[in-house]
Amino acid sequence: MFSGKLRSVLGLLRVTVTDFSRYADCDKSYISRMTSGAKTPKSGGKGARRIVDGVYRCADEKGAVGALCELTGCDDQSSADGVKAALESWLFDSEPGGSAQAAPSKNAAPHRAFGERLGALMELAGLSNVRLGRYLSIDPSYISRFRSGFRSPKANPKIMNGICAVLADRIISREKAAELSSLTGAAPEDADRESAATAIYAWLYNTESADPAPFVEGLIDRIGSFSADIKKPPLSFEEATAGGCLTDASPVYYGIDGIRRAVIRFLGNVIQRREKELFLYSDQNMDWMVSDRAFRACWASLMTMCVTGGVRITIIHNVDRGLPEMTEAIGSWLPLYPSGMIRSYYCKVKAGERFSTTLFLCPGYACISGCSVRGAEDTGGTYRFDTDPELLKAHGRAYRELLSRSGELAQVCAADVTDRLGDPDVTELSVFGGTLSLATVPEKTLLSALERSDADDAEKQRILDVRKQRLALLMQKVKSGFVHEFVPLAAAEELRAGVPMDTAGLDLRYTPKEYADHIRRIAELSDVYADYRFYVIPEAPFDGVKLLISGRTAAVTRLTAPYITIRFDHPDLCRAFVAYAERVRERYGSDRITTKRTLEEYLRSL
Repeated sequence: MFSGKLRSVLGLLRVTVTDFSRYADCDKSYISRMTSGAKTPKSGGKGARRIVDGVYRCADEKGAVGALCELTGCDDQSSADGVKAALESWLFDSEPGGSAQAAPSKNAAPHRAFGERLGALMELAGLSNVRLGRYLSIDPSYISRFRSGFRSPKANPKIMNGICAVLADRIISREKAAELSSLTGAAPEDADRESAATAIYAWLYNTESADPAPFVEGLIDRIGSFSADIKKPPLSFEEATAGGCLTDASPVYYGIDGIRRAVIRFLGNVIQRREKELFLYSDQNMDWMVSDRAFRACWASLMTMCVTGGVRITIIHNVDRGLPEMTEAIGSWLPLYPSGMIRSYYCKVKAGERFSTTLFLCPGYACISGCSVRGAEDTGGTYRFDTDPELLKAHGRAYRELLSRSGELAQVCAADVTDRLGDPDVTELSVFGGTLSLATVPEKTLLSALERSDADDAEKQRILDVRKQRLALLMQKVKSGFVHEFVPLAAAEELRAGVPMDTAGLDLRYTPKEYADHIRRIAELSDVYADYRFYVIPEAPFDGVKLLISGRTAAVTRLTAPYITIRFDHPDLCRAFVAYAERVRERYGSDRITTKRTLEEYLRSL
């Protein structure tokens, strides 16, 4: 019977009903009814095709196509269509069929993804990527990535509202209100621009509500775009410390004005005394720092002077309120990360709701310590300014205890460092890049490119060593889990211009033959290693960065100076990165046979 065979298949694939419903694109309750025998899809119908496609997709992802063929009696694994035909014949053998309706797909509606809906609305509005980008004052490549599904504007409300306003204006001016109503389900009488924008917003973004990935997209952009040079402080030292703060001798400061004055005194003297280390922690509301533009300029100037003056800073961020706060905390310090003088942490112990605490310590000089009732810092905050050596030691012990209960939030390392990604319990790795990976380039191809370069022997050896490390990581992962690699293939005009290699810090370019040789190597790896999956995507998701994502670590590598990798281990951030990878895989994932055909067709076109 169908139900028993379906249970056998799910057991073979070691997949739950809930997980299989994702592969089959069906509601899990329908899968449950099929396994119990309450429902049987009609052989050859849509429901049957979803089950067969889901089983094949799951078997392909788990490297179990061979076992599936053995179960169903299929003699040829080289044809995805053949395997599916054999599976359907086996599943529905001796079935009377037609006893139940096909299970409706949870994604059966057209334009189910954000990018598809945006594309449909743009077509209705008569807008290209370039024209919509011009209206919104953003690069057309961002519009392209929205439509491709690589990006979401969710993390930027201004862009979200702007898209809706422009689309509504264009659609109403083109007298397409009826078509908009048909597309979005809005009431036909909603024909004014404001109502149209509201309807567009509701329809366009209702696919985005549960996706945490957009919160990290802005962070990746900021990592890829900041300058190699630390920005010049907005104020000079004299301007930032004006007002006599440096010579204060008060042991106590009160309220927001007090902590601002204490901080200017503290940082200004750290710079003047040429101190070498700072330890910072505060879980109080940050309005004292950001609400006054003049003070914020002083703060930013003095912090920049500390870093450029050789002061090493350890900061424990207060990131208890979710992804937006966490990404903002990281982003606000990003311009200083390339200096190598910042180490950022998050405390694993949850902050209380009654009191807020501040602790800024410079060992050997001074400490600002404060405690106040949450929400009453403006009038009730009290901040001590201690210089007594014994008190500084006590504050140091307190900070070290807090640090022992913290995890590193963002670690800056050399661009070629892949620590933690190679941990034995990391069994799945997703790689996103704008060009083919150095890990898969044939050694002969890389040597050929290096021979054309002006790099010295030490630099050439560095690139060879990085390739060796990346290849070792790839081999480790494909033997213990999955590697999913997402890369666009170069167009003919790009090949003629010279496609860059994945060699951060050294500009190497493929010849067309070298690029073709690399593609052949990827096809060979896909044949040999069932757990290596190469997915062809239409464009690179981000400019200037490469992503390596696992369930425990996400690494963002800059491909322009400064050539660094920023690694994130915070569980919430890692889940957001993984959610992004899963979203792209659901849209662009394909089985190995289909990928092989795609690569073969591409090679024939060169």
